[in-house]
Amino acid sequence: MSNSGARDIAGGGGSAQGKTAPTPVNTPLNNAPISQGLSRPTVPETIDEDADADVDMDDVEEGAADPTAQAIYNLVSGRLAGLVGRSSGYVESLPPSVKRRVEGLKGVQDKQTELEAKLKREMFELEKKVRRYEIF
Repeated sequence: MSNSGARDIAGGGGSAQGKTAPTPVNTPLNNAPISQGLSRPTVPETIDEDADADVDMDDVEEGAADPTAQAIYNLVSGRLAGLVGRSSGYVESLPPSVKRRVEGLKGVQDKQTELEAKLKREMFELEKKVRRYEIF
């Protein structure tokens, strides 16, 4: 591939052929699949959530669903109930320096939550004052 086309474009002179940009090296030899008239994907643009055949957990608890769903629900519920309140042991396995950082971050989070609540209270009070003066 020569750069004569690039020079002609930059120079502004030459024939009409000289003014076309050279074809990039990464241009495919075959046409792209979209130009071959392939059909569009058949994915719906919107999904009707009511049409889904999801299992309603209220029905499962009452036993109205199929027995397989009931068995799976009971199995998962039983295993999860046994985990409530138990530590995973992950935090305990961390090095002491990391544990201190985690505890420090918990303190920072508590302070941030406290400040956020104070901010919301003050904003509410200011909004009340603004509403009072909007009448005038």
